[in-house]
Amino acid sequence: MKFNWATGLTIFFTLFVGTLIFVLYQSRQVHDSLVVENYYDEDINYQQHYDKKQNTANLAIKVKTEYNKENKEVILTFPIDSISNTSGKIVLYNPYSEHSDVKYDFDLGKEARYIIPVDKVKSGRWKIKIDWKQGTKEYYHEEEVVL
Repeated sequence: MKFNWATGLTIFFTLFVGTLIFVLYQSRQVHDSLVVENYYDEDINYQQHYDKKQNTANLAIKVKTEYNKENKEVILTFPIDSISNTSGKIVLYNPYSEHSDVKYDFDLGKEARYIIPVDKVKSGRWKIKIDWKQGTKEYYHEEEVVL
């Protein structure tokens, strides 16, 4: 077979169309949902969120996160004062899918520890988002863990 310009042009266009189809297929495989459904409300309330983060930064003792592989649990140790109750919300945030997120409400009372069972959580990179209130002050802490 003789290789002329028509054969080269046919091969080029075939490869070009094949590449376009491959790129289109790959782009349809990416999950492109919003991180937060109500991002406008989140943006408006960012000052409150920033104040919570600033309160957390001012703490002398920070929240301590430990992952116990044997018992498949995450242990959160909070800075506790002897007067106020500590309560709030914990979100195990999975960056890949909103459906994988796990939410917990907690009320520690006078205890300083909260244990999160992660035996039913799929392994991978997770972000622990802790939003809690102690007395009249509100706090927010984020930390990444690999389960």
